[in-house]
Amino acid sequence: MAMQRHIDSGCEKCSDTLRVWQGVLSVAAGESVLNPPADTVRVVKSQFAVTSPTASSGVRLVFDSLLQPLTAGVRGSVAARQFLYETDEYYIDLRLEPRAEDRACLVGQMLNRLGADRAVQKVPIRLREGKLSLAQTSTNEFGEFQLEFEPRNSLCISISRDPAGEIILPLYGIQVPHGKDVD
Repeated sequence: MAMQRHIDSGCEKCSDTLRVWQGVLSVAAGESVLNPPADTVRVVKSQFAVTSPTASSGVRLVFDSLLQPLTAGVRGSVAARQFLYETDEYYIDLRLEPRAEDRACLVGQMLNRLGADRAVQKVPIRLREGKLSLAQTSTNEFGEFQLEFEPRNSLCISISRDPAGEIILPLYGIQVPHGKDVD
């Protein structure tokens, strides 16, 4: 109230300042109705989602379901989290789901981006915590694999595609979902 009385008394400097800030407020209010497309927001967010110094170079996160907005009208429970990674040679699709109170399951599929034979068969897959291997399997004839494990904070997936190198997919910061209710 005291400020309004001051402006009403005729102070030009404060009246000019008030007009400038009212203009800023008007522009900001107009900007709030402009929203970028949801797909653009998801792509931009995915570029910042997985940045780890231990990730293999050339691995890109293409999709993370946590960054995807929920569809209106969805009811029930959304428990699993999905990821799609790509390299120059492969697509790696992962689905992380809770199993029991202290267990989780990682289901994946590895596909060749370039060749006619799309499924990548008999590739060793290891779940690691640092250098310690916690579980291992290999891809089947469809390029699929599955690992069950106890959730931990600093996990990664190691994919040994050939003796020259391996693909590391860090799972840092990925929390095992626990059936988040959706209405």
